[in-house]
Amino acid sequence: MGMSFIVGPNVEGLPLSEAVRAGDFLFVSGMCDFDDDGSIVKGGVAAETDRIMTDLIDVLARSGTDLSRIAKVNVYLASADDFDAFNAAYAKYFPGNKPARIGVVAGMTINATVEMDFTAYLGD
Repeated sequence: MGMSFIVGPNVEGLPLSEAVRAGDFLFVSGMCDFDDDGSIVKGGVAAETDRIMTDLIDVLARSGTDLSRIAKVNVYLASADDFDAFNAAYAKYFPGNKPARIGVVAGMTINATVEMDFTAYLGD
């Protein structure tokens, strides 16, 4: 199986794909929390996390899969002070098996408090 590229409305003219399927893996690009007018979602890290997860669910659906197939999550927080609030929001989306995950504090290229990228396994 080759590679296929998923490009949709969340790319906003940037030189990237929302996701790339390579064999049995789906690699979802880093996602921030833009609302419909292109602004950062208001309400802090929990609201931003919810928006990212909503957008992820859309990308996964367009790729023929869902959250249950997420194997790995990379989390980038602008501040370690947001770790507990992030975890509370994030945990709602993975009530059963939890993906592997790393979290780091990193400078953001935009004024977001969180960015995440995802890897899903689509094999049997």
